[in-house]
Amino acid sequence: MALKAIFHLDTTERWPHLASNLTNFLMAEPDADLEVLVNGDGITVYFDQEVVDFIAAHPQVKFFACHNSLAQRHLDEKQLPATVAIVPVGVVKLAQAEAAGYAYIKP
Repeated sequence: MALKAIFHLDTTERWPHLASNLTNFLMAEPDADLEVLVNGDGITVYFDQEVVDFIAAHPQVKFFACHNSLAQRHLDEKQLPATVAIVPVGVVKLAQAEAAGYAYIKP
């Protein structure tokens, strides 16, 4: 049975740790079902080219952005990478993932 985990990022400063954690997790468990939810002040990482490149290099990971966080910061969701899915409320997505058996990881 593949492991399932959702990574939570709410600050840009923790992106390098999250990226490292994801990379290490996938090296150890290549069949893992991994998701990333970004909200709060972390939401701006999706507009950083280094992060966009990382997302493109990891198509097996599902990335999510909180609509509320984008709206509060007047960020255009159309400028997000195409593979980033928007959820209405980030904390609800986290709760849904945990209810579905995903481990919660906050780097």
